[in-house]
Amino acid sequence: MRRATILLATLALLGVLGVAAALAATAPPKPQVATDAKGDVRSPLDIKRVSLSRSADGRLRASITLTDPWDAKDLLADSGPPGSVCLKAWTTTAPPDTTPDYLACATADKDGELRGSILQERANKLPARTGSADVTRPSDATVTLRFSQTAIGKPATLYAAAETTRPGCPRGSCIDLAPDAPKTLTLKLQEPAK
Repeated sequence: MRRATILLATLALLGVLGVAAALAATAPPKPQVATDAKGDVRSPLDIKRVSLSRSADGRLRASITLTDPWDAKDLLADSGPPGSVCLKAWTTTAPPDTTPDYLACATADKDGELRGSILQERANKLPARTGSADVTRPSDATVTLRFSQTAIGKPATLYAAAETTRPGCPRGSCIDLAPDAPKTLTLKLQEPAK
């Protein structure tokens, strides 16, 4: 009888350890965070902080905080290109010497409402829209983009950087990056096959 009790206790312990190992294997990776110096760009869209993580539901979450409060209407341009707050994502190419494979962006429509889009960069063509991103504003200085991994091709590893572009300005001096190139955030999304 004692042997049976010990055997059952051992099997129960192994079962608990197996469940714990399975949960650990599916736990989201640790969020990746970068900060950026204030005043390093001639733009009101000056990045202070960016964080990138995978939620428990598998979607990606990018939060970009600027140094000052801003409104969606601050992205509208009187002339020239509109402004944007984006996450540049490298999924199959090596950053930073290549164009990112995808952009997850918050832009403003003509009414000054934020919308989120996932765009795939294509050589010698305009980017193609591959999905949408849910856009929320947890604070007056922060925007959060949530989007499916499928919209960016379900990469094993994601390299990313935040980018803001001042509206109406086509020059590089109007763009802020965090982290500054050549650095990127690195988020492992899948374990390599054994």
